[in-house]
Amino acid sequence: MAEFNYRFASILNVKEILERKIKEEISFITKAIADIKAERKFVIEERIKTQREMMEHSLKVSEFQSVKMYDSLLERQIHLLEKKIEQWEQKKEEKQLELIERKKEVKSFETLRDNQYEDFLIEERRGELKEMNEIAIRNYNGVHK
Repeated sequence: MAEFNYRFASILNVKEILERKIKEEISFITKAIADIKAERKFVIEERIKTQREMMEHSLKVSEFQSVKMYDSLLERQIHLLEKKIEQWEQKKEEKQLELIERKKEVKSFETLRDNQYEDFLIEERRGELKEMNEIAIRNYNGVHK
C-alpha cells in the first residue's frame, strides 16, 4: 500500500503554527490585562485610604494640599490604567477575530486533507481490486489451458 502524502501539508503546518502563535498572544494580552487590573485595584485602594485619612484627621492646610495633590495623582493614575486596560482589551478583541479567521483556514485545509485522504483510499482500493482481478484471471487461464 502506498503512503498518503497531503499536498498542502506544509501550508497546514504553517497555518497551525500561526494559530498557536495567536493563542499565545491572546494569553499574553489576558495576563497583561489581569496585571493592570490588579495594579488599578491597588491604586484605587490607596486612593480610598488617602481620602479616608483626609476625612478622619484634621490636617494643616499644607498637609491637606499635599494629600490632595497625592489624591489627584492617584486619580490620574487610575484613569491612565483604565485607558491601558481599554487598549489591551481592544488588542485582545482584534486577536480573537484573527484567531477565528486562522481557525477557519486550518479547518478548511484539514477538510481538504480528509477529502484527499478519502480519495487516496478509494484509489488504493481500486488498485487492489484491479490486482486481485488480474490474479484471478491469470489463475483461471492457468487452470483452463
